[in-house]
Order: sequence, then C-alpha cells, then structure tokens
Amino acid sequence: MAKLPEARISHSISGRLRIKIPSKKGDNGYFESLEQNLSGCDGVQRVEANAVTASVLLLHDADIKGISRFAQENRLFRVEILTRKPTPLANRMRSRFEDFDRRIKNLTDSQLDLPGAVFFSLLSLSIYQIARGNFYAPAWYTSLWYALNIVFKSSDTEM
Repeated sequence: MAKLPEARISHSISGRLRIKIPSKKGDNGYFESLEQNLSGCDGVQRVEANAVTASVLLLHDADIKGISRFAQENRLFRVEILTRKPTPLANRMRSRFEDFDRRIKNLTDSQLDLPGAVFFSLLSLSIYQIARGNFYAPAWYTSLWYALNIVFKSSDTEM
C-alpha cells in the first residue's frame, strides 16, 4: 500500500481551511483529483486546489478533524500534526505587511506596492501641510523625510 502524502494545515479560520501538500507540488493530476474527492466530504461547500502552490483551500462548515479523517480514509493525504512554537512578533508583523503588499499589488495590477502607497500617502500629507501654511511644524517635513526613505529603502530590498 502506497504511503499517503504528508499534509499540513497552513491556515485555519472559521469556515476556511488551507492545507499544503509540499510533496505533490506541481502535480496537476493529483490536485485535480483532490479537488473532486474533497468536494464529496460532508460539510465542504467549495474546494480550490492549486498544484503550483501545492495547496488546497476548503470553504466548509465541517469539523477539521472530520475533514482530516475523510482525507485519510479516502487515501488523499495524511494531516501532519505539528507542534508549533510561537512566531516572534516581528515575524508576524512582517507577514501581515507582506500580505498587505500582495493585496495592494493585486488590486492595482502590480502598478503600486506597499512602499509606493506609503510614499504617496506621506507625500500627499506633506503637500497638504505645506498648503495649510504649516511650515514650522515637523509634520510636513517629517512625512516627506519618511516618504523619501521608504522609496530609497524599498529599492534596496524587495518585500
């Protein structure tokens, strides 16, 4: 009997579950079959499988243990239980900003990214402060300074 592929839950919130199956990355046939089979699981409303990212997204109102059991009983994959140590705050924050950056890029067809959006926001704030005659308060030139730093730093490292 063939060994089941190892899967891990990469994201889970109420009604939404993302599972990664790294060993099957790029296997279109496997993920097409997986999408069809998981659609038959009780409580699963929608399944989106992606061979490129080796992940499957389930929209459901089922118990996650029940979904895992269904997958194992139907020889689809075995969910690996990981003991997760807490992610440091800086890593979690960076992850949120990277997600926000991806959303901005998707929304603007990659015409704008997070550093660009922050730059234009701070530049606009600077112009607004100057237009109001607020030359002496640090707000306008501080905003301009930060905006320029963001542009120069974003060109050094990709988000």
